[in-house]
Amino acid sequence: MIYLEPEVASGLGEDTFWTWAAREFPNSRIASPTVVTNSDAILRYSTKGRSNFPNHTIGLLWELHPEMKAKLGSNVWDGILAKIDQCSSAAKLTVTSSLMLPYYSHYNKTIDVLPIGVNTDLFKPYDKGQMRAKYGIPVGRRVGIWCGTTHPMKGFDKLQTWAAQNPDVLWIIVWKTREEAGHLNGALNKVLVPQQTLAELMSCADFFLSCGRLRPFFMVEWEAMACNVPMVILGDTEKDFKPSASPRDDIFRLGWDRHTAKNTWLSYITQFIANR
Repeated sequence: MIYLEPEVASGLGEDTFWTWAAREFPNSRIASPTVVTNSDAILRYSTKGRSNFPNHTIGLLWELHPEMKAKLGSNVWDGILAKIDQCSSAAKLTVTSSLMLPYYSHYNKTIDVLPIGVNTDLFKPYDKGQMRAKYGIPVGRRVGIWCGTTHPMKGFDKLQTWAAQNPDVLWIIVWKTREEAGHLNGALNKVLVPQQTLAELMSCADFFLSCGRLRPFFMVEWEAMACNVPMVILGDTEKDFKPSASPRDDIFRLGWDRHTAKNTWLSYITQFIANR
């Protein structure tokens, strides 16, 4: 059995890694075991802390709090960081980006880099003309898209500055939650849209503005690239890779599509069980 232990399986109703894995991974379910056998594996989200069965656990160090603390200089996340440290007792540890590895080097353990996986069947290029007509966006305008929250790590303030310097751009802004939503004057501001709508809005855009303060790409940026939206990266922040003019091809080349990611994860889990 593969036990999936998220902090939240799907807080906004989206199809996450957890709901996808529960559906696609054989003999898997979202649950915490009370007993385990030699053929069991646990995928545990790092902020849940120490596993009751560390020898059977793969810890998923997916949070960016260590870099947030370093970049933003706040102690507000120390409680979460303590939980992540507890999770490091797991037999195996994984991150989603090699850029995260330095923040966990003090564990003195091998940490593997595995993709979360993007739903490239949903996040794909849709006809730009049709989508612009659907959402009332002029065909002749240069359109940029940005998605996120008002959290400093997302860089909305940097977007505001860049937008003021580029007044020719018509903006699509998609806010993740109502609680952390802001507003950009003159933009098509959307809040908490379904994933299908998000993919269609991405296909309306000529580019995605990547202006976050942290190095790894956010999941929504991977999704935009799967829609083949070119990336405009502000500043000199190091990213996972330099997207090409056809970023959807990059997704498949890097194994971030769900079809490849499924095989990667199942091979990893199988080997973990066999070598335990």
